[in-house]
Amino acid sequence: MMLDICFGSAIIEIWVTENGKTTKAVFTGDIGNNDLPLLDSPTMISNADYVVMESTYGNRLHIRNDNKAEVFLDIVSETLDKGGTVVIPSFAVGRTQEILYEIDKLKDEKGSKDKEFYRKYRTLMQSPVYVDSPLAISATEIFKKNTELFEEKIQEKIEAGDNPLEFPGLNFTVTAEESRELNSREEPCIILSASGMCDVGRIKHHLKHNLWKKSSTILFVGYQSVRYFRKKYC
Repeated sequence: MMLDICFGSAIIEIWVTENGKTTKAVFTGDIGNNDLPLLDSPTMISNADYVVMESTYGNRLHIRNDNKAEVFLDIVSETLDKGGTVVIPSFAVGRTQEILYEIDKLKDEKGSKDKEFYRKYRTLMQSPVYVDSPLAISATEIFKKNTELFEEKIQEKIEAGDNPLEFPGLNFTVTAEESRELNSREEPCIILSASGMCDVGRIKHHLKHNLWKKSSTILFVGYQSVRYFRKKYC
């Protein structure tokens, strides 16, 4: 048996020999993508007799969006300008860390040459960002301790003192009391909370306090069952 592991997923290969015949079975969760700098690329499996896998995107391909960082910044800055709260139902392992990286990466792509971009970026950087999920907080700490698995250019940034998972205004709310206090704050902010599917956890608390506010935005950054969400919250 062979076990290939990266952050957030694992692939198990099992060979069984019976009556002189060897059969290979592969068990895997989310296969993952190749273009995420904070995650190791998934191990490629060349062959198998049987495959058991997670299949959220089993019948279609991911659509690449090379402008996702700018789209994210536009939505977030518009909400913050209105004095609202950006609530992001974020998957604890992988997606939360990717969002934190994308936020940090924005400043290096355009710098201060584009005045409007820089204004939006300053708005973002001057607003507090709360990671409100015990699991996401623990996962982020694991990412920090295993930076040797990041892409080489990311490792170079970290060695130069620019850690993409650390920036001014980033806060981690550990206790349930700290989580509840977020909804009594009047300052514009960003809240990343789990679960990403909005069915359990602290995100339900934040949706209750922000879905009805015209100034706030619920920003989905991962797969969401539209039918399930409408049935539960609409």
